[in-house]
Amino acid sequence: MPADKIAVLVMTKVNSGTMTNLFLLRHAKVDGPAALYGHTDIGVSAYENDKLVAELLRVKHCFSHIVSSPLQRCRTVAEQFSEQSGLPLTIEPGLSETSFGDYDGIAFDDINGNDANASDANASDLNWPTLEKFWHNPMLNTLPNAESLMNFKQRINSILRTLISEHKGENALLICHGGVIKMMISTVLELEHNPKLFSHLRISNAHISNVSHDSVNNFSQVCWVNAPISSCNIDRQQ
Repeated sequence: MPADKIAVLVMTKVNSGTMTNLFLLRHAKVDGPAALYGHTDIGVSAYENDKLVAELLRVKHCFSHIVSSPLQRCRTVAEQFSEQSGLPLTIEPGLSETSFGDYDGIAFDDINGNDANASDANASDLNWPTLEKFWHNPMLNTLPNAESLMNFKQRINSILRTLISEHKGENALLICHGGVIKMMISTVLELEHNPKLFSHLRISNAHISNVSHDSVNNFSQVCWVNAPISSCNIDRQQ
């Protein structure tokens, strides 16, 4: 029997309608300088998008639906993968990355030392001490004009419940952002507001994590985190 048919049989056996699998994929590396990219709608190079789509097509049998953030670094690859795989696609605004306010999209090199000669005039009032306080404890140190961590957590908690309900018994691929994935993991594990979740948990570009929900026992769990797409096989759920 062909390998793809075996995989489909395994998926049918594992997911009998009571288990919902959400595969959390972070977008590919953005085409821009190092920065905090939240609501800033920066894209990904065509090369990186094509490479990611090719990887996803090799494991398309693992998924029944695609749900994507509306930001182009996620949406572009989601639309390409949907078109080439035939899988249905939903654009979900609730999966957008958090906003980093005044620091959103500003290159770190333009903030360094509060350089008056920075290439971006918007960086003239920004400084590293503020960023460092945010990284040390984002719950207590919201960046200027940014989405607070509490509001972000509430938003992701709400969309997570919605997705589990709307895709009950499915294997949904969520193409989204590092912060969104970390917050979903935090919600499932009930880690509350531990700042180490953001500084110590690595979510790499173009890597995938898995959260499952058993509707019979109303029980969610984090199955695995930050794996290469090539290792995304449904038999990992057994």
